Amino acid sequence: MATVNITVENDADFYRQFQYATANPDGSAGPPINITGAALEMMLRWNAADDTAVLRLGTDTGEFVLTNPASGLFTLKISQSVLQQLALGTYAHSNIMTLGGLKSRIWSGQITINPGPTR
Repeated sequence: MATVNITVENDADFYRQFQYATANPDGSAGPPINITGAALEMMLRWNAADDTAVLRLGTDTGEFVLTNPASGLFTLKISQSVLQQLALGTYAHSNIMTLGGLKSRIWSGQITINPGPTR
């Protein structure tokens, strides 16, 4: 499982493309994994053990988009308006994929929200 740490400023949208792929023994990216038909969901919590999520992002709500699922490509967008509503600081997060009834962790890590000067 990968660790993905994200740092954003709250004065602009966060938008990135990712590729889900196998890992080679040396840690480099191997062949992509087909995620056709998958659903992605990511929740932010102050602490991973907290009962309440601060934010939920998903394919069903449009923040995750499978751009080329056969090649494992997807995007994540968190709009500036959402980022401005969140308290500054570091949150725990994980990206969970549901495919064929099986839930798999794509990644986990931290997301840090910093103040942006042009907000």
